[in-house]
Amino acid sequence: MSTQPASTRPTVAQIESELRALKDRALAASAINDRAFYASYLADDARAILPSGVLDKQGVLASMGGHRAPFAALRIEDTTVRVIGEDAGVVGYRAIYARAGQEYSVLVTTIYERRDGRWLGVVYQQTPQP
Repeated sequence: MSTQPASTRPTVAQIESELRALKDRALAASAINDRAFYASYLADDARAILPSGVLDKQGVLASMGGHRAPFAALRIEDTTVRVIGEDAGVVGYRAIYARAGQEYSVLVTTIYERRDGRWLGVVYQQTPQP
């Protein structure tokens, strides 16, 4: 429950805008393997649920860089934002990638939580589409 006066509480539209912008920053950062961004973007107890398994924050950071090609979606479609109170929200979208000359897509869901005034990614889930 918020301790802010009603007049200073963010509107649903403001929260949706903040979460969309954060999703865009996260996608841009992952495209260049920006570990520094992800170190501050992810909550310490964050989890990434991927087809290959579940990673904690350190696992996500370790997977960025090195010989791996950076994440770079060809396009993002069907973004939806669901605000769950003043301090939580869910962003979903379809990401289309290229691998070995073929397009493939995944459905992505990210759960955000506002902690100490900052939005943090707490759960990221990815499901390949057939």
